Amino acid sequence: MMDDLCSSKMIQEHLRIQQYYVVKKDTTVTRISGKCDVNVSNLKLGMLIESVCRESDDLSIRIRIKDQHELSVWSNTVWNCHTHDLILVSKKIWQYLAAVSDNNERVKIANNKKFCKDIENIHVNDKVWYSSNGSSSVELAIINLIGPVPELGNGVYFCLELLESRDLLNGFSVKFAAVSSITPCNQETLDTTISVEKNFLHNDMGKTKRDYCHNSGNSRSNDCVKVRQETNDSLFDKYGFDDNTNNNRELISFAKDVSSEKMATSDNGKGSRNSDDYNLLHFDDETEKEENKHGLVSDIGNLCIGSNVKVLLDKETRSGVVRWIGMPRGLPPGKTMAAVELDDDHYLGTDGIYKDERYFECRPQRAFFTDIKKCHKFDTSIESHKGKTNIDNFGNMESSVVAGMVRPISVKGDLEKICGKNRGIQGHHNSCYLDATLFSMFTFTSVFDNLLFRPQNVEDCEQYEEVQRVLREEIVNPLRKNFYVRADRVMKLRTLLEKLSSISGLTSEEKDPEEFLTSLVAQILNAEPFLKLSSGQEAYHYQLFVEKDEHLSLPTVQHLLEQSFLTSNIRLKEVPSCLIIQMPRFGKSFKMYPKIQPTLLLDVTDIIEDSPRQCTVCSKLAVYECKQCYGECGDGLESIAFCIECLETAHKHERRINHKPKELKVPMDYTALQEHCPVPRLFLELFAVVCIETSHYVSFVKCGPGSEAPWCFFDSMADRKGEQNGYNIPEMVPCPDFPHWLSEEGANKLSKVTDDRQLPEHAKRLFCDAYMCMYQSPDVMMYK
Repeated sequence: MMDDLCSSKMIQEHLRIQQYYVVKKDTTVTRISGKCDVNVSNLKLGMLIESVCRESDDLSIRIRIKDQHELSVWSNTVWNCHTHDLILVSKKIWQYLAAVSDNNERVKIANNKKFCKDIENIHVNDKVWYSSNGSSSVELAIINLIGPVPELGNGVYFCLELLESRDLLNGFSVKFAAVSSITPCNQETLDTTISVEKNFLHNDMGKTKRDYCHNSGNSRSNDCVKVRQETNDSLFDKYGFDDNTNNNRELISFAKDVSSEKMATSDNGKGSRNSDDYNLLHFDDETEKEENKHGLVSDIGNLCIGSNVKVLLDKETRSGVVRWIGMPRGLPPGKTMAAVELDDDHYLGTDGIYKDERYFECRPQRAFFTDIKKCHKFDTSIESHKGKTNIDNFGNMESSVVAGMVRPISVKGDLEKICGKNRGIQGHHNSCYLDATLFSMFTFTSVFDNLLFRPQNVEDCEQYEEVQRVLREEIVNPLRKNFYVRADRVMKLRTLLEKLSSISGLTSEEKDPEEFLTSLVAQILNAEPFLKLSSGQEAYHYQLFVEKDEHLSLPTVQHLLEQSFLTSNIRLKEVPSCLIIQMPRFGKSFKMYPKIQPTLLLDVTDIIEDSPRQCTVCSKLAVYECKQCYGECGDGLESIAFCIECLETAHKHERRINHKPKELKVPMDYTALQEHCPVPRLFLELFAVVCIETSHYVSFVKCGPGSEAPWCFFDSMADRKGEQNGYNIPEMVPCPDFPHWLSEEGANKLSKVTDDRQLPEHAKRLFCDAYMCMYQSPDVMMYK
C-alpha cells in the first residue's frame, strides 16, 4: 500500500513538471529504466523529447524520446540528459515542430523565442506569410484550419488559402504547411498588403488561367497556384479539426468577394488604378523627377516581402530585397515604410534597427528604411540568366588543383593586396564552422602541415591518401597560392568526412569546430594528439573548465587557462607545437563570461610538468609549490611557486600556517646550471581566434610570423550573389587595431564600455564571441 502511495505521488509530481524540449546539438544520454540493448545512446540535433522529472542537481532531467528515430532504442525507456543540450518549448510549439522534417530548422525555430510567442498566438482566420520549402519568395495567406494531417506525417499542420495565388476561375488555392513555412504578420503590414494585393489582382485581370500559371514567376509557380481540389476535399472531410465546419463555404465566399473587389479596381479593362489605391502609391513631384533622372520606374503594384527593389540612396541607385513592410512607431498615420536589405554596405545603413527598434536582422550597414513609394521593383531575369553560367552555383571564380608543397602566406606591412572579396574559403550549406577553422589552421602557418604530408601506414583507413590529397591539393595549396578556394572543393572534403567518420551531418548541418577536428584530425588522418597530459590522457584541444569569478569583468585567456589547470590538478607533459583552447561556453547558447580577452603571448611555464619555475618572491629557482597560496603573492600559477627560503618566510604568517606545500621535481641538468642562468619562461604565440555569433563562425588570423605581423578578419559568407540559386562570397578584411585591442591599454579602454553594442564591430566580435583560441610554439614547430 505504501509503495502504491509513493508511486502515485511520484506520478503526480512528474505530471506537474512535465516539459517539452528540442535537442539543440548531438549529445550522449544514459539509460535509467526500460528494456534496451544499450545503456548509452546518442540524441541527434532536432529530436523531440519530453521530460519525466528533474534531477536533484537541477542540471539534468529524466526524459522520454518522442522522435521516430531508432524506435527499438527509445521505446518505453527513460534516459538521463543534461539540460544544456536542450531547448525548452511550449507543448503547442513542440507539436508544431513535429511536422518540420528538417532538424536544423527545428532548432532555429525553437531558439527564436519571439517567433514562437507570435506563432502561439495565431488562430484560424489570421493572416500569415507563406513560403514554400527552399523558396525565398513569400505570399500572403489566411489560416483556415490547424490540426494533424496523418497523410503528411507527424505533428500539427496549417491549412492555408494563398491569397496571391488564387485561381480566379476555380476560386481559391490551398496549401498544407508546417510551421517552418509560415511567418505571422502584423496589422500594419496587412493594411499595406491589401492595397498591394488590389493592384496585383488588377494587373493580372486579363490573364487566362493557363497564362497565369505559365508566366507568373517563381513566387507564383504552377505548383503553388494549382492544388488538386479532390485532395483538399478528402483531407477536409477525413480529419477532425477543432474549427468551424463551414470553412469550405467561407473559402468560396471569400474568393468571390475578392473577385468582386478586383473588378471594382479596374477601369473598363484598361488597367488603370483605382484612385483610392493610387493615393498610397503615388510619388510627390520633386521625388519623382529626381528618381526618374536615375532611370527608376514607379512600379510597386505587386511589391511584397521578398521583392527585389531598387532605391535612391544618397543620390545613388542601390539594389536590395524587401524584408519588412509596415508603419513604424512615431511616424504619422498612413506613412507606410519598407525595410530593404541592401546588396552592398552603405554608411547610412543599419543592421535592421530603426529608431532603436529592431525589425529584422542583417549585416551592419545593410538595412535601409524608406517610404514604400520610393521602392521600385525591378526584373531579376537578367541576373538569373547570368547565374546559369555559374559552376554548380558557386560563381565563376577559378579554383584549380595545386599539386606539390606551397608555403604559408607571409605578409609584412600592408594587407590590402591580399584582402577583399572573393578571398579565402567560399562558404556553402552551413560550412562556416569548417571554413573558419581551416582558414585559421593553414593560411599563414605551417604548424599543422604534418597533416598534409605524413605517409599512410597500416593503421590508417583505406581512403587516407585521398582525404589528404583533397585537403592538400584542392584546399590548402590553392588557398596559399591563389588566396581563394571554391565551395565545391571543400564539399569534396566534407563528403569524405561524412562517409568515413562517426560524425554525421558534416555536408549540410551546423557543426562546431571541435567536431570537425575530431572527424578530420583524430579519426581519419589519425594524427598524433597535440597535447599530452600528466594524467596520461592525450587530446587535440583543451576545453577550459573553471568556476565563474563574479568579481572578474574581463578575464584573459592566460588567467582562465591557469585557473583551469589548477582546478583540474594536471599539467602538460611537454611544450606543445600548437595549443587549441576552447573557451568556457557551450556554442551560442551559454557563455560563462560575456567578454573574454585573448592573450597575445601565452606564458605556459607553470603548466608544463617538471619544467624549471621561478620563485614568486625572489625569481630564483622554485623547489616547492603551494596551491593554497594561489593569488596571494602574485597572479596565476606563478604565485604558488617558492624557493626554500621564501617558502618558510611566506608560511610564517598565521593565515598560511596550515598550508601543505608540495616539493617540485627539478631537472638534474638545470640544477647544476641554476647559479649561472636565469629561469627560462616558455611562451606560445596567438595566431588565430575562431568566433561564433548567432550560429555563424568567423575568424581573426595572424598573417605571418613574428610580433609585427598584421591581422585580418575572415568570413566565408560575408556577402551573397543571388537568392536561392545564388552563392556566397568570402571576404578578408585587414584588422590593424587587433594588437592594440589585446594590449593592456587597449583592453582597459574597451572594458570601460558598458554597452557592448558600442564597441567597434570587430572588437565586439573578438571579445564577446571568442570560441576557440589557437596558439603555436615556433621553436617546437621546427622539431615536429
